[in-house]
Amino acid sequence: MIRTTLLTMLLIVAIAASGVAADLTGQKAPDFTLKTVDGGNVKLSELLKDGPVLLDFWATWCQPCKQALPHLDRIYTTYKDRGFTMLGISIDNTRSVSKVRPYVRGQGFEFPVGLDTDSEILRKFRGTNVPHTVLVGTDGMVKNVWIGYHPGEEDEIEAEIVALLPAEGEGE
Repeated sequence: MIRTTLLTMLLIVAIAASGVAADLTGQKAPDFTLKTVDGGNVKLSELLKDGPVLLDFWATWCQPCKQALPHLDRIYTTYKDRGFTMLGISIDNTRSVSKVRPYVRGQGFEFPVGLDTDSEILRKFRGTNVPHTVLVGTDGMVKNVWIGYHPGEEDEIEAEIVALLPAEGEGE
């Protein structure tokens, strides 16, 4: 009886732990189309034609997001001419979405920003909160996922992006 109870508890813990860590790494990224803050549309599969894409889900009310975004923008501006794209995806809802464009412009961010006001795309990427950052290779596969923001992890993100890019001078 005790052994069965112990095994059952271990099974429950294992299932719960696997659910927490069940991101899309190694799986095909779900394609999507979003409206942008500039009034256009952006589609993941179109962005991937040029090179790897970093998706960063964030919100104007999220302090860790505000810490991470300047670092991610620097990475974007450094590598965009080598085929790298970053897409910031705001999950601000319909009440706070009007703050997104002024925030992005005020910070001087250069990366494109899509609007996921109902968090549908965040859920497709198995995200539950922000920041939630996903690196997608040109093959459409999720290469890595970062949850939250931890100072210094932008170095790891940058290294993984660089590994997916052609060497400087190639293809020019």
